[in-house]
Amino acid sequence: MEELIVAFSVSASLIAACLYLHFKALRNGALTISKLGASVRRQMLLVMRMIFLTHLLEIIIFAIAIWGMARIGAGSLSGAHTSTVADFFYFSIASYTTLGIGDITPEGPIRVLVGIEALTGLLLIAWRASVTYLTMERIWTPETN
Repeated sequence: MEELIVAFSVSASLIAACLYLHFKALRNGALTISKLGASVRRQMLLVMRMIFLTHLLEIIIFAIAIWGMARIGAGSLSGAHTSTVADFFYFSIASYTTLGIGDITPEGPIRVLVGIEALTGLLLIAWRASVTYLTMERIWTPETN
């Protein structure tokens, strides 16, 4: 039962951290990009770079949490090698994007964290898609290339 409480606590902390990180990246990124006075192409490339890097950072945060829970014995990953940093990173990417390849599977309380990662990733990817659309709508006009 303790391990399950740890999984829920870690999950709640990661949700809060990722929402805050996402909000700050969106807000600060929008302010910075709007002040640049750059071309439409440059603005969109900067928006896409910011989106990619923010998602990557969130994936890394979840991978570290999954690794940490496995290290303290609150679950494990089975399949593939599941002992290298690359395995935890790869598994986190598959979970965050809801791709769920299935060659590595979570066992024990870690499953809660992995499920929360998938839900969080789905939410944040959708948020980014709407922001990207709104950005494109705002900066692309018939006169721009």
